[in-house]
Amino acid sequence: MRGSSDISNLRQVIFMTMLDVKKNYIIDEAAGQFSKRPIKDVTIRDIANAAGVGEATVYRYFGTKAELVIACAEKLEKEVSAIFIEKEETVPAYKAIERFFNAYLKIFCEKLYLYRFLYEFDAFVVSEGITGLESYADSIDVYKKAFTDAYSKGLKDGSVKRIDDIDLFYYSATHAILSLCKKLSTEEVVIRQDRLIRKQKEVETLINLVLGALKNDQ
Repeated sequence: MRGSSDISNLRQVIFMTMLDVKKNYIIDEAAGQFSKRPIKDVTIRDIANAAGVGEATVYRYFGTKAELVIACAEKLEKEVSAIFIEKEETVPAYKAIERFFNAYLKIFCEKLYLYRFLYEFDAFVVSEGITGLESYADSIDVYKKAFTDAYSKGLKDGSVKRIDDIDLFYYSATHAILSLCKKLSTEEVVIRQDRLIRKQKEVETLINLVLGALKNDQ
């Protein structure tokens, strides 16, 4: 038979679990709203209505809109990392690098809203003067580790070329690809050339240039 303290602890656990469920639900609904419209145009009232709760409930979990936006960014980052980080350790080194960079293209083709959100998120952070994004920044480091681990294995098996400054290469390549993806995700068709050029092919071409600079064909 449970004692009163055990029952009290169980109730506390259930209560906290319910709070987490509701909080995550609000984050999901907010992310859905941000994927449809620019972050700056979405209000707490919009999010509350989408979640079927009052505005006061949203503010109970998130003191400001900025806190909720950051929570959405962290949620979407986990969604992205599942695509980028290859779980299969037996994949050959160059194949792992190839899959890593092609993840940008996969997201562009299947989850374009993620790039649109990133574009809006960057602008929102700057406009609101948001700081304290250390945990979010730390979570992004896993991508570099995945790449450098595969690159180190590639050097050993001879499938990749030796790059003098691999850190500079990584950041230059990933920033270029990410910037292109964010730009194309928000770019409207203005002139006829925009219709002729398949945006997907632009991303694919840039990725192939990066892979070509890495692959050792000898």
